[in-house]
Amino acid sequence: MPRLLPIGVLILSSVAYYYYNAYINPIKPNIDPIFRRQQIESVILDSWRDYKLNGWDKDVYHPLNPHTSQNMPKSGQPLGWIIVDALDTLLYVDSFTIDPTIKSNVQIELQDIAKWCADTLDYDLDAEVNIFETTIRMLGGLLSSYHLIESANSSTTTLDSSIFLNKAIDLAERMVPAFNQTETGIPYSSINLHTGVAVKNHVDMGASSTAEFTTLQLEFKYLSIVTGNDKYWKLVESVYEPLYKNNNLLTSYNGLIPIYTFPDTGNFLGQNIRFGSRGDSFYEYLLKQYLLTHEPLYYELYRHSIDGMKRHLLKTSKPNGLVYIAERPSGLNQIHSSKMDHLVCFMGGLMAMGATEGLPLSKARTMSWWDNTREEDFMIAQELTYTCYQMYAQTPTGLAPEIVVFNDRGSAEYTEFHSINSEWWTCPSGDFAIKPLDAHNLQRPETVESLMFLYHLTKDSQYRQWGAEILDSFIKHTCINCDDPDTITYTSLHNVIDIPTDKKDNVESFWIAETLKYLYLLFQDEVDLTKDIFNTEAHPFPAMNPERLKELNLTTGWSI
Repeated sequence: MPRLLPIGVLILSSVAYYYYNAYINPIKPNIDPIFRRQQIESVILDSWRDYKLNGWDKDVYHPLNPHTSQNMPKSGQPLGWIIVDALDTLLYVDSFTIDPTIKSNVQIELQDIAKWCADTLDYDLDAEVNIFETTIRMLGGLLSSYHLIESANSSTTTLDSSIFLNKAIDLAERMVPAFNQTETGIPYSSINLHTGVAVKNHVDMGASSTAEFTTLQLEFKYLSIVTGNDKYWKLVESVYEPLYKNNNLLTSYNGLIPIYTFPDTGNFLGQNIRFGSRGDSFYEYLLKQYLLTHEPLYYELYRHSIDGMKRHLLKTSKPNGLVYIAERPSGLNQIHSSKMDHLVCFMGGLMAMGATEGLPLSKARTMSWWDNTREEDFMIAQELTYTCYQMYAQTPTGLAPEIVVFNDRGSAEYTEFHSINSEWWTCPSGDFAIKPLDAHNLQRPETVESLMFLYHLTKDSQYRQWGAEILDSFIKHTCINCDDPDTITYTSLHNVIDIPTDKKDNVESFWIAETLKYLYLLFQDEVDLTKDIFNTEAHPFPAMNPERLKELNLTTGWSI
């Protein structure tokens, strides 16, 4: 595999690359897609069965002590955090499974969910909810389920799709007032779904997370498309103009964003720039809006941001040149941090999609728009995904921690990395270390997300091999009651270093909604990435015909 990085530093050689694979995992796992699909279906259903039996309709589920599970709103009513988030994963199983027993069981579960949504789920909650999280999980989950039921992607024709669309409209209407309570149109962080009063962030001087209010657009734009009401489209698009123009974003920041913004002015708070938490999905939704609606402005903005990232943040580790995305906590002109969140591992898949626009790589390279920049982006996408795979492969459990620190001579952490008194755990190759407080694993999806995209764009079996290794590690180390089919379930870990593993009493909704879904799609033989665009919580929406958008008068309402 050729190696390339545009900043002129040494990248891992192909010799070292194959040495790594032989050294870390000399026995290749079974990547037979039928076997793996059936295995993942079992993990999905085991996780779902345990939740349904022991934590039904609770938003926060504790599998070790189910009686302590709870709902998120202070009112005590459920948001459907796990139920709605998992819904379209179960729809995919119903659509793809070749096992009639699994299909029958899943259809029973889907009927139960539909009934619960119709009879119990009520978003008239006198409680504050986070607008971003509620949008990507609940609004996204409802709308994607509506889409899958309506489309050929689901065989579950007995479900009434209007249940989910009507709930989505009701929820969206309850969040709409948040956009009208600031002069900029940038919403505060939370809203009371009953009163419609928006609430500023309780910390960070009231500033909103920049990624949060720029990660609402796929969901609200798709809602405008299915309802014909352009209100939702206009509201979520309005946040960009003050963000870009008030901060001179393209020239002063090279398309990169500090992670906090004052909603009343649109001005940034601080200079902390990163692709991890509070920054990540800003970049994701620039590209995905283009892929969903083909609005060229958003590809242009994505291009500015990626070029800025390559210029200011793209770095390599010692001694083997693992490519990673650094942070600039004090601004673009200050020393970089070699810390990288697991959250950043979505960037491999994103850059690959940005290069090919969802077409297989071989076909994309024949298109008139293919150029050296896209070729370079795709190679960087492969490099980043390989780095994220190593974050799994080099730990004792085969699972990645929440955060790693790379061995980078130019970084702020370099001295502490090499301190003889350091309590950091260093990986066998010496390329990265893990701080004690960062060693936990929440069963996050970002690496397997990138593996799924890269496999279907290249058909290179190495991505399935890496995904199989990660799946096996999840099964081996995050399983509870593994020998009892009636009580088996999965949970997160306190750290990825110690064996036997110390289990955390927590399973996040994205375990079923994202991690297992992306693993399932990784082993599907036919996935057309030009047709479905996945939101940041892995909920799919259909790519839209531009002519249809013209009919609905849904167009870009601003420019730079």
